[in-house]
Amino acid sequence: MIIKYLGHSSFYLRGARFSVVTDPFSDIGYELERVKADFCTVSHGHFDHDNVSGVDVRNVIRSSEHGFLAIKTYHDARSGALRGENTVFKFEMDGIEFCHMGDVGEYCSTELVEQIGETDVLFIPVGGNYTIDYREAINYVEAIKPKIVIPMHYKTRSCTIDIDGVEKFAKRIAGVERTGREIEIFKESLPDERVVYIMDNGEF
Repeated sequence: MIIKYLGHSSFYLRGARFSVVTDPFSDIGYELERVKADFCTVSHGHFDHDNVSGVDVRNVIRSSEHGFLAIKTYHDARSGALRGENTVFKFEMDGIEFCHMGDVGEYCSTELVEQIGETDVLFIPVGGNYTIDYREAINYVEAIKPKIVIPMHYKTRSCTIDIDGVEKFAKRIAGVERTGREIEIFKESLPDERVVYIMDNGEF
């Protein structure tokens, strides 16, 4: 199956049976590539995650339906008092278990890790300020133990949002590999040891 990074927290996943786009954005300093997908997951209603008009989709997923598990979390470390709620999505494609953390802002907890469960590919924010920072992202990675980690929601050359870049995270976690914007993965060839794919190739 194919994973393509569209920027910020948005990814396009194309499997054998269906396709998914996550958290389409607007107004962050660069344009969202328009893609066509069967499903679009939206972690919360902010402009940089809920631009569903910017993609061509059949079904917009905001809760548990169509095989997607929606896990309610908080957008901040004060039980939503600052930024409200966030939805973490779990779903399976081509035998691979995916978890997209959206704009999770709460600290890693045993309860949340247990709700998330077994995960092959983890999409996790690392830029801080409006989400968890790189330190807490590493705590989540160590607790969830995915085979593949893909950081998201970080400052890029064109991004106008006041968040950190990916480098602090990359310098403090093992197994980093820098790729292009698109990778292909298969269930039977998932890595035995954790790999961190940084998919920003300087286009954003």
